Amino acid sequence: MKKFTLGRLFRIYEKIREGTFPNVEYLSKEEEVSERTIKRDIQTLKYTLNAPISYSKSRNGYYLTKNWEFPFPELSTGEILTLFIANNLLKDLKGTPLYETGLTLSKKLEKLLPERISINDREIEEMLSISFQPIKIKKDIVDTFDKLFNSIRERNSVWIKYYTISRDEETERKVDPYHLYNFEGVWYLVGFCHKREEVRDFALDRINEITVLKEKFNFKDDFNIKEYLQKSFRIYKGNEDEFTLLFDSYQAKWIKERLWHNSQKIFENPDGSLILKIKGNKEEIKRWIIGYGKHVLVLKPESFREEIKNELEELNEKYKNKGTPPVTI
Repeated sequence: MKKFTLGRLFRIYEKIREGTFPNVEYLSKEEEVSERTIKRDIQTLKYTLNAPISYSKSRNGYYLTKNWEFPFPELSTGEILTLFIANNLLKDLKGTPLYETGLTLSKKLEKLLPERISINDREIEEMLSISFQPIKIKKDIVDTFDKLFNSIRERNSVWIKYYTISRDEETERKVDPYHLYNFEGVWYLVGFCHKREEVRDFALDRINEITVLKEKFNFKDDFNIKEYLQKSFRIYKGNEDEFTLLFDSYQAKWIKERLWHNSQKIFENPDGSLILKIKGNKEEIKRWIIGYGKHVLVLKPESFREEIKNELEELNEKYKNKGTPPVTI
């Protein structure tokens, strides 16, 4: 069975439509394929897609004998929206090389989609809303992202100067870069840290210097990126504990609608409340449940229950204090 690439067929059609009379030799160099492949593509355009292509001996190239549009597969409304939504999300990734990819994709979509199925941004906004509001980082990470992305592909170790917020210090370390991922608009690197001798996460905007090394690396045999990313409740890895939380009947309605973590277990009570058992990093779980205020109660572990209690008491004392600390605005 003959094989062809739809994208290459379209590009050949575009060259012919321009009216420059491209020949097999020229198209072969442009597409970086054999002349035999180009001849086969021309035959596919003419006899499978019924393109009105003819060859001019005087101009030594191909041309269209009449107007003809490339027959793209029919797209459903949902498929068209999906393409535009994905494109718009890519545009929001400013600060990485993917931003330029988004702009290129946008131009290609406008060019590829026939007018009858084109949908502009304004029409999309009138039909649906997309909640995608990542945290906007101040630091330009384009160079760091680009070096890490290429290092992952080429399996090159990197040397970085990294600022750790919790310790308020900058350290130098060699890292084998494994994977890049985005969480709430912030890009992170997953890599094996030779300084700590374990796989760790690094925020790209806290990498102050980076140098790609000539040293090559291999992934750890027991490392699986999907399993690694699924371990965390949100972003923090390691120091994972199990927590038992009681949500009242008011908040329970929303809690049971979501999959918060693969480890979660939900037990519904007759009064409408529920018990949620979930694993995660203590600091992340703490930040998460405090946001629910009076609607959640820590049942286990007891030490964590006391920790939350003490923190809320300190917070209460701050608000009970009638004096207001001086603030400069």
